[in-house]
Amino acid sequence: MATQLASWALHYSCSLVASLFAVTCFFVNDKPAKKPTKKKRKAIRNKHQVRVQLVLTALIVLTYVSQIALIIATQDLDRSQPFLMHMTSLAAVWTAVWFRQQQVPKYALAGASSVTAAFEVPLLALSLCHRPTHWVPIAQITISSVRLLLLTFVAAAILLEIRQLWEIRQLKKNTSEESRPFLNRNHTTYGATNGDDLNNSSGSESETDAAKPMTASEKRAKKRDEQLQTFRDWLKYIKSFKIILPYLIPRNDRKVQLCIAVSVACLAVERVLNVAIPQQLANITNSIFSRETPYASLVKWGFLKLLNSESGVGLIQTLVKIPIRQFANRQIKNAAFRHVMSLSMDYHIEKDSAEVMKSIDQGESMQNLLEMLVLDIIPTILDLFIACFIFNMKFGTYTSLLVVLAATAYVSAEVKTSNWNSEKQREKTQAQRDETRIMHQAVQGWQTVTYFNQHSQEKDRFKEAVAKRQKASAIWSRRRAFGRALTETIKPIAYVCLASLIVREVSMKRILPGDFVFFIQYWSLILMPLAWLSAQYRYLVSNLISAESLRDLFQSKPSVTDKENAVELECGAGRVAFHNVEFAYDPRLKTLNNIDFSIEPGTTVALVGMTGSGKTTILRLLLRLYDVTGGRVEIDGQDIRDVTLGSLRRAIGVVPQDPILFNATVMENLKYARPGASDEEVYEACRAAAIHDKIEKFVDQYNTKVGEQGVKLSGGELQRIAIARVFLTRSPILLLDEATSAVDSTTESEIQVALDRLRAKRTTIVIAHRLSTIVNSDLIIVLHEGQVLESGSHQELLTKKDGSYYKLWHNQFGNNTKI
Repeated sequence: MATQLASWALHYSCSLVASLFAVTCFFVNDKPAKKPTKKKRKAIRNKHQVRVQLVLTALIVLTYVSQIALIIATQDLDRSQPFLMHMTSLAAVWTAVWFRQQQVPKYALAGASSVTAAFEVPLLALSLCHRPTHWVPIAQITISSVRLLLLTFVAAAILLEIRQLWEIRQLKKNTSEESRPFLNRNHTTYGATNGDDLNNSSGSESETDAAKPMTASEKRAKKRDEQLQTFRDWLKYIKSFKIILPYLIPRNDRKVQLCIAVSVACLAVERVLNVAIPQQLANITNSIFSRETPYASLVKWGFLKLLNSESGVGLIQTLVKIPIRQFANRQIKNAAFRHVMSLSMDYHIEKDSAEVMKSIDQGESMQNLLEMLVLDIIPTILDLFIACFIFNMKFGTYTSLLVVLAATAYVSAEVKTSNWNSEKQREKTQAQRDETRIMHQAVQGWQTVTYFNQHSQEKDRFKEAVAKRQKASAIWSRRRAFGRALTETIKPIAYVCLASLIVREVSMKRILPGDFVFFIQYWSLILMPLAWLSAQYRYLVSNLISAESLRDLFQSKPSVTDKENAVELECGAGRVAFHNVEFAYDPRLKTLNNIDFSIEPGTTVALVGMTGSGKTTILRLLLRLYDVTGGRVEIDGQDIRDVTLGSLRRAIGVVPQDPILFNATVMENLKYARPGASDEEVYEACRAAAIHDKIEKFVDQYNTKVGEQGVKLSGGELQRIAIARVFLTRSPILLLDEATSAVDSTTESEIQVALDRLRAKRTTIVIAHRLSTIVNSDLIIVLHEGQVLESGSHQELLTKKDGSYYKLWHNQFGNNTKI
């Protein structure tokens, strides 16, 4: 009796320790065994060693399976429960080790061997104490002995591999010390190798990979795949999406809060009904076997079934999900749009606008992700725990254990096949984005396509993108089909095994026939969420991949922001000063160097110089589209970095070199500068810009639609409307970047007259290549390669015969100095 109790204790303890060990490895494994590089793999583990280890692990699994099959075929399952629990737990652990042979860390493999041996040895000793004579215990002892021998070989293989690793590290250390040049350790002589082969083995593969061109998204995806190797890495990856969660919390929306509470209540009711409906059907079956008429039970079953359908709880849940989905979609899209508009100029000039718009649209993926997690995946996992508890209470430990194993096998197979297909999923998603981007670029750039007569090229590009997307989609779909075929084979196997156990319980009259009907009905209810959970993993991965661009968008931070204690700009007269300003778009090359000048209120300053001299950059710094890297910019004695961006930009009116209008009416485009302006104020601004009379001649006058980006207007009309918008802002500072470059001489003179009227009140900075437009400027600053070469009035600069301004003027007008 004592021997039997000790044996039971060892069997159950082994099951418990093995389960805890598996869970611990799953959660604690921080860094998986890195996949060796090609040369290191050749030096450390050749194919023969890998094959031997795989065979040894498979044989260990086979020994457990053999003992389970033998005990089921020859002995009473009730009396053999401790033994079967032990064998099943260890079989599951070693099966997991076998499946993850390439990634499993050495300590996990060593730990599995230690746990197995620690319990196998005393159990084998207890078995030998009974001096068995029957062939069944003799066979069990023989299989256990073979397993211990296999474990010895596995342990020896691990020790041999660890020793080889240590020897290689020592060799690498010694070789690196000896290979250092005596005089210059960074110098490599002709014909010498840079260290040993093993030291460069990792670099060899990386150089091979680097030779293949990869897009930025592909690099991010590769880096993510390298990082997502453990559960902890997955937690960190999921945690990276928390930046979006604050936008999804309905803090002040009572309606959405109520809908969430109702949805949670519906989930709780569904959990109860999932058990109550099969139990009611079991009661009906038992009544029939007892030759009773269960009409009342049938009515109750029908009511419960109706309550659990789309006409009952399902209808309520569908209705309450509508406001929740709309709230999530509205919050994410609005937040993404606000975030994009708040980002600095460096982000917008580097990113493809089509990609940015696609990222905003990925808010739906994040919404689906949260909905699946909260309303689908968590309740499904809860269903599995409830099922295990109920099966254990009604049918015994074996059935609950089998449910756990079936669920684990089903979900593991789904995860494995989904990971196998995740790369193709990403390729499909990227191909879809490429197709959308090409389409957007061609449609938005229709004029450019037409100017260069490249319609056939754009058609071919789009055709190629569609073909690439279809090819990627076809490969992904085929892989998905094979993956689903693999997972679907588990369902009938698990059903037959569970049904066999329950039929056995019925035949032994431990349970009623209605309980078998309960199993059939309840198993379908378990199977649906189990299949749903597996499918949701596929969609979870898909939505995670799609939502990555949205997450990356939210993680992008503006480089120019308001300081914590920023104040409103108190713009009085409009004095602008640049004090020793330095700036570089790239730290390796300066764009502006020691720019120092002041602009008095009400004066006009012209910036001239060759293309790339830094004129436009000065305007960008004044607008704080970028921040200076040295020095400071002041307006009325206030450093513009100390004031709010909104107040700064309200004080500055800009006419860009290539103004862009919205696809709206002329009036709407003009009032965009100041939405509260009256029509009369708009007319006055247009008269000042010499465009009012032209607009009055349009068919619909100020209600004329200008087309996308103002394509219906001529270059001069477009520029004058842009000037009118700036006049309408009433800003004390004007920035004119080639403001009259697209107008004729007559219109230019009219605009110059209007500007002359405004100069007494506004500080004006003009960028011009046509020097005739800036001859009346109070100050002309000549720039070259980011530096101020000279400054002064037009007449002063012409007196310097060897000056840059004189040369520019001479190149445009010869010796004519009267213009």
